[in-house]
Amino acid sequence: MGAWGMGVFDDDTSCEIMEDAIDEGTSINALICKALAASDSEYIEYTECHDIIVAGAMMNALLNGVVYEGVEDLDPWLVNQNKDQAALHTANLVLALKKVLSEGSELNELWSENEDDYPTWRGNIEAIISDLDS
Repeated sequence: MGAWGMGVFDDDTSCEIMEDAIDEGTSINALICKALAASDSEYIEYTECHDIIVAGAMMNALLNGVVYEGVEDLDPWLVNQNKDQAALHTANLVLALKKVLSEGSELNELWSENEDDYPTWRGNIEAIISDLDS
């Protein structure tokens, strides 16, 4: 894992997905569609888990104004997103995030091997779920 902390964006893969979306002008809806397609798998691979988490975090920033530590340049990207259209996918994205925390997730398997940090990592994903589910 290219992780240096337990935060959503404390990982090379998550940062790369987010930065690519910002640099390429990818819409939140495109991120969500990719995340939902990944969640259709019986077992979600490492990178696809990050696709789901990043889509959830960026949706959380868009809908709830959540600011993530270490994330820069997100505000100009958020301004160009369709909040109403993105909100239509909230329930499905919540289900996808829950799947990342299940036994059918490579990322969950990797984090669960670290007894000290796993609860914090899991709590960060659960916070996104809670925010989007409210």
